[in-house]
Amino acid sequence: MTVSPFLFWLLLALTVIFAAAFAAALSYALRQRVRMKLRPNFGKPPIPHVAIDRWNEIFTSTGLGPNRQSEIFFIGQAGALASINDTETWVLGALAKQANRIFEFGTATGRTTYVLARNAPDDARIDTLTYFDDGKDDASFNAGDPDAEKWKQVVLAESRYDKFYYEDTPVAHKVTQHFGDSAKFDEKPYESKVDLIFVDGAHSYSYVKSDGAKALRMVAPGGVVLWHDYSPRCPGVFRALNELGRELPLAHLKGTTLVAYRKPA
Repeated sequence: MTVSPFLFWLLLALTVIFAAAFAAALSYALRQRVRMKLRPNFGKPPIPHVAIDRWNEIFTSTGLGPNRQSEIFFIGQAGALASINDTETWVLGALAKQANRIFEFGTATGRTTYVLARNAPDDARIDTLTYFDDGKDDASFNAGDPDAEKWKQVVLAESRYDKFYYEDTPVAHKVTQHFGDSAKFDEKPYESKVDLIFVDGAHSYSYVKSDGAKALRMVAPGGVVLWHDYSPRCPGVFRALNELGRELPLAHLKGTTLVAYRKPA
């Protein structure tokens, strides 16, 4: 059977088109899988997933549900801007119960600060740092960061507050509010003194690297550092923590975008 040249070239063109469409669909599906699973499609994840109840005994299940030691004073995420989700709120609140010195990179509205202060011991001290957008535009953003301008605008949008959620509450006395660029913040007075550190400031690569390095110098022996928004949707955070995960035993807490590090006692 002889096939006409026209039909031959038509079939060839259709084959190429379908092959290209299939390759594009497969590529998209694999990218979505990475995005949803927060790990590569093949090989070990850069930072291992760890169940919360295996990571810290305070979250151990009784068989009926979470251990009551993890019970916290709680306020939900709904309607909050730039905030942690409800599971992440629970994790931070429970850890705050065991911390006398707490430091937070990234105040935003102060909701997370309030959760930390509300659950921390009566004599605890919480320091929180935010970049206040006063129009000077002097943040130290690196133009080489992935999506640098986008994340700069996000920071500015989240840094317009000069009044905070924790104010005018019974726990406000525990909180010391700091204003400034975290890249210029002097962490030396806090070195090896802080029990719990939450890194949730600027999400560009250079800032995550800088804030993380400072946090690791500030955390006390036996203390914990938590980073927020570990996800391919935040490429600066994802890249910086994946790199750090090659040096330190980090854990990605299941059901959250939190990455945790416990400093040896």
